[in-house]
Amino acid sequence: MNAKMRPAAPLLRRATLVRRATLVRRATLGAAVWLTALAGPLVAQTADNYTLPVVKRYFMVQADARCHLLDEATSRALKAGYLQARNDALRAGLSMSYLSPWLARARDAAARTACDSPQLTTEVETAKNGFRRYMAVPHLDLNSGRADWAANRAYSDDVVWRLVQYQNSDKADMALGVFGSLHTNSFSLMAHFKDGTHPYAARLMVRNTDMMPTGLIDRTPYDLTRQMPRGFSDVGSLSFMASGMTNLQADLHPGVKTNLAGFTVTGQYAGTRPAEDAIRFDFPSRAWIAMAKLDPREDIVVEFSTDDGPVYGRFEVGDFVTGLTYVALPSAYTNIHVNTAG
Repeated sequence: MNAKMRPAAPLLRRATLVRRATLVRRATLGAAVWLTALAGPLVAQTADNYTLPVVKRYFMVQADARCHLLDEATSRALKAGYLQARNDALRAGLSMSYLSPWLARARDAAARTACDSPQLTTEVETAKNGFRRYMAVPHLDLNSGRADWAANRAYSDDVVWRLVQYQNSDKADMALGVFGSLHTNSFSLMAHFKDGTHPYAARLMVRNTDMMPTGLIDRTPYDLTRQMPRGFSDVGSLSFMASGMTNLQADLHPGVKTNLAGFTVTGQYAGTRPAEDAIRFDFPSRAWIAMAKLDPREDIVVEFSTDDGPVYGRFEVGDFVTGLTYVALPSAYTNIHVNTAG
């Protein structure tokens, strides 16, 4: 036998093993998703800790869409929970190409599950109980590891940040989010430039997913720059111009929990931080739709127009949609909710 032909048998065996392994993975994947609805604990032995909650919540989203099992508010909260679980999985290093087969099989399992099945009824009650606990929480902190979205449903008539991300550096203090009461508010940016810069206009830049299907995940520290951040361009970005400009006094730092004497839980004195001069711009809320299409690890950019040229600030997309849904849910005591008019 020709010596060059000898490896053929081992190669054939390896190819057979690969095919068998592929078939096993496919069978396990399909069974795991089906068991998500019918026997959740068994799925934990098959799926990793990040995939499991994504699949379970997506299954319920699909089952609810077909069977109309939940009221509108609970259904919206369930969808927000799915998005947050998906975002956690992406931040953990999983990709949508990895998650997509799981989601497809979850969708198929939901389509084949009887709407009145006892197992699905149990899952519905679990979702309802989770929603009641969710509604009882007045604040929600959505930390990605790089930035925070802080949501606030307390004291519905107070004019405060309802959903906010702070970005603080040695050049500027900035805050972006939903500002106002729960029933009258706006998508606002407030900023204080420490060198006295006073911008006269601003626009929000969001990746145009039709022009650029994949975004850039920029791990550099958040700060102001004179150069447009990497991954952004006038051609590949959607622009949302700010309307109006207001000078005001604002606290542009995340709150620090203290006791009545002003000390933190670690014993450090924090005191109270005085408000500082700031400028406010309001963006159209239709930008939220564009933001919802992005990877949570991506940034959005605010371009400030100044006499010395443009200045750019970045904010992380993070769990903005989850926080927005939380703030927009009807109050447990009244029917007021966040104003989402564009």
